[in-house]
Amino acid sequence: MRPEDLLRFRSVADVACSADGATIAYTVSEIDAAADEYVSSIWIADAAGAQPPKRLTEVGKKKSGAPRISPDGTLVAFISDRESEKPQLYVMPASGGQAKRLTDLPLGVMPASWSPDSKRLLFAARIPNAPPPKDAEPRKRWEQRPRHVTRAQYKADGQGYIFDSRAHIFIADVSDGSLRQITHVDVDDRAECWSPDGRRIAWVRNRPGRGDYNQSDLYIASADGSSARQVTSDVGRPISPMWSPDGKWIAFYALDEPTPWIGDPMVRPWVVNVESGAARCITKGYDHGVVLLPPPAITPGPAWSPDGRTVTAIFAVRGDAHVIRANVSDGRVETIVGGERQVTYLASAPGKRLAYSAGDPRDPSELYVADWDGRNERRITQLNDELVRELDAPIPTRRVFDTPNGKIEGWVITPHAGHLPAPLIVEIHGGPAGFVGDLFSTSYFFKYVLASRGWAVLSLNPTGSGSYGRAHAHGIRGRWGEHDLPEQMAAIDALISDGIADPKRLAVAGYSYGGFMTSWTIGHTDRFKAAVVGAPVVDQISFFGTSDIGLWFPAWELNAEFPRDRAALAKFSPLSYVENVATPTLVVHGEADDRCPIGQGEQYFASLVACGKVPAEFVRYPGGSHLFIVNGRPSHRVDFNARIVDWVTRFTAD
Repeated sequence: MRPEDLLRFRSVADVACSADGATIAYTVSEIDAAADEYVSSIWIADAAGAQPPKRLTEVGKKKSGAPRISPDGTLVAFISDRESEKPQLYVMPASGGQAKRLTDLPLGVMPASWSPDSKRLLFAARIPNAPPPKDAEPRKRWEQRPRHVTRAQYKADGQGYIFDSRAHIFIADVSDGSLRQITHVDVDDRAECWSPDGRRIAWVRNRPGRGDYNQSDLYIASADGSSARQVTSDVGRPISPMWSPDGKWIAFYALDEPTPWIGDPMVRPWVVNVESGAARCITKGYDHGVVLLPPPAITPGPAWSPDGRTVTAIFAVRGDAHVIRANVSDGRVETIVGGERQVTYLASAPGKRLAYSAGDPRDPSELYVADWDGRNERRITQLNDELVRELDAPIPTRRVFDTPNGKIEGWVITPHAGHLPAPLIVEIHGGPAGFVGDLFSTSYFFKYVLASRGWAVLSLNPTGSGSYGRAHAHGIRGRWGEHDLPEQMAAIDALISDGIADPKRLAVAGYSYGGFMTSWTIGHTDRFKAAVVGAPVVDQISFFGTSDIGLWFPAWELNAEFPRDRAALAKFSPLSYVENVATPTLVVHGEADDRCPIGQGEQYFASLVACGKVPAEFVRYPGGSHLFIVNGRPSHRVDFNARIVDWVTRFTAD
């Protein structure tokens, strides 16, 4: 396998069902390697399989996505950048034909939702506080204007500066194309949805207070935006509201407590009474959280059953992601779609059909449909079948390791017996609340390339990982590195004892929290012959002031606040131990990373050079956000994986 093979995979993104469950709309995303760009198109499929899927939009050089089928089944709404730099809202016949553009907003629009009568579309869009000039030269000068910042939370990774714009909610009339903004408060409004009778809407509004970082509340209003009122309070970051069939309740996702941590894995489905405002968690007794799409995307809300007795969502369960149905009254749960795989997107026709994208250890993404109860599953797409057969990638095996902190699960790729013991690459995931499991990864593609060349691969879910419950996920707080490094080392020792890993040819690589852990690891042990530190946090104090989450993330994750706890912040900074590093180290970082800003990578590389003890190199990716290894420039993703393969191979050679 070669790093550039990752460019050949295609994936299913947004999925939508018609009201009767007979038709499925979905987005297929692929890579144009020659143009070094992503392209996507919208497809429509017969759920019963009587007709082959049909492409509604052309591939071209542009992206179309977020299809939504009207309740009467005649139209498909979608967003596309086919005519402008930013994605705009369109509608077209579900049978195919000419698309009609409904918006021309300067920063584009977010996915829309249909009114029950199929006449209106509700959506959110970011609106600049001062509209930019349309002419090229004045616009260039406007883009270089001084930026007057008055609040500390003023940027977001992948979005850039957000302090000079607000997300507001709009209604578009499909028949005449008229557009009306219905929220105007100086905060962000998003995640909007219609009541069943079309007379009211619900949405999420961010709090404006200085200390309420990432806090939000659920609001409802009349369909024209009037009579708005707050419904929830003291609920941890509600998102993705969905009205009950009788209009008396709203289901949504929220945290167990009002924490600002956007990556906490213990997000669960809740319900709130529209009139009284009484809110409660549905699955308090089920120790797993739902899977959310990374911001700024909005995860579809919990799917109500027609009788209002249950809600359905995707939950992370021990390295997998399953479709789980929860009883609203007593919290009992039932697995509807399970297996050794990860469901990544869920849509439904309540009581009739489920449609979902899912990946497994061999294929990252395909589209499936099933009955409402999960039976009669059928795969709609065969996007990657031929490529999967050609590459024949090695399949990781789930394994349980004994560690000083108890039993920890991980996934191991073991070479053929004739090649043992083998060099071992330890891949450390991000988060720390992320998790590895039964899903083929095109982001960490290097591990398959190395495995195809005879390497063993260890991907562990140490303490702090999601999908194993609250205690496991929160067990790393205030113990970064100190608690999970012994777990990693115990798993490595087990593979050495089994004759799988060669103790003289160990390498470690990680990204984000994995970058922190890699730099922490090589500052505390000299057992590794090569290390790749990706987008790390190495200095918690400078991270506080430069990251888009730095204001509250260390306080939550490390139980240490700036400026009061400077000593603790220094303690959990790998930069404090850089003089101990005896491992050749490659640092890789996106230049537009606002989550773990590139200054972190710069500091670590410069410090390694200053110490002068080991070979050190630094690779910067222009325009790369924190998630560039997931959705950045395709050539950069190939380069990222190729450099890891080359670096660890070079320094672990016999």
